[in-house]
Amino acid sequence: MNKIFLVVLAAIAFQANADPVWIEQNKLVGDIGGWRAYAKEKAVPGSLTPNVNFTLPQAIDRAWRNQLDWTNYLPGSESISNYSILSSAQRSALQQRYAIAYETTKAYYELVLLKEKLAYMENVLDAVAAASELTNRMFKVGNTNQLNQLKQQNELYKKQLEFKALQTKYDETRERFLQRMNFDASDTQFEVEGRLPSPSNSPKQLTDRERKAIDLGTINNPASVQVRSNARIAHQAYLNLHQAALKYKNEILPNQKKISEEKLLRYNAMLIDVFHLLEDAEDQSKLVMRYIDANAALLTQSARLEKALIDAQMDFSNINAR
Repeated sequence: MNKIFLVVLAAIAFQANADPVWIEQNKLVGDIGGWRAYAKEKAVPGSLTPNVNFTLPQAIDRAWRNQLDWTNYLPGSESISNYSILSSAQRSALQQRYAIAYETTKAYYELVLLKEKLAYMENVLDAVAAASELTNRMFKVGNTNQLNQLKQQNELYKKQLEFKALQTKYDETRERFLQRMNFDASDTQFEVEGRLPSPSNSPKQLTDRERKAIDLGTINNPASVQVRSNARIAHQAYLNLHQAALKYKNEILPNQKKISEEKLLRYNAMLIDVFHLLEDAEDQSKLVMRYIDANAALLTQSARLEKALIDAQMDFSNINAR
């Protein structure tokens, strides 16, 4: 996502022959800071250097060092084409390796998801607070009614509660991640990435080996059927989530940006009032939050798929070795 389409208060041109009410609204907007950051470029959260941020590969590596059965794990076994040559203990250790990677990825992206949402919600809260102040001033000078004032005031109260709940959830998730990583006192100031990676333009393509591994064929062993069925379920879920994330990224958010731009033009032409822009800001914030959720779900499912595929490949190799 290259743009964040949030209406928060940017400069609107003053029109000399404007309607008096519109002029007063526009003046009040300017008094509280203007429409700053309408469809603005989103700054990448966190200006820390790459060495300061605790990345996903670092998290997985640390989890492996702390949790993997190194006694039985055979380094490089994940690239072996015939898993039947591994002992039962080595296969178990390899499966454990992928399970640790999946659980760590899920925990890491959950924390990044909340961090990104929290940074976004700070902007939303600033915008709603400014909008509430604007409405209060408009009410005092008679440019809006009490209904609009109370509605905007309630919107501010709701956003404050939402922000507090999100902050609490982030703090709790960060503490659980700290425990998972087995950090000591010197590591408690760690920072994960500030944004989730954007979805790729194309979904992951299965290799011939992976496709063969998830195909039931004539297999009638209940355990093998379940392993391969789980892999197919994981693959289909991944494709669905990838499509959803791309729909938000390439279609829904760009369309919302155009809607916002059109509403701003209409506002500048005095065809709509400031409350239409505030409604648009709420629409944008909901869509951005949904996109972040969809992106996080895709990333987690991608890790789940990798684990399911390795389970299926190991089962396929064992079946063919009998």
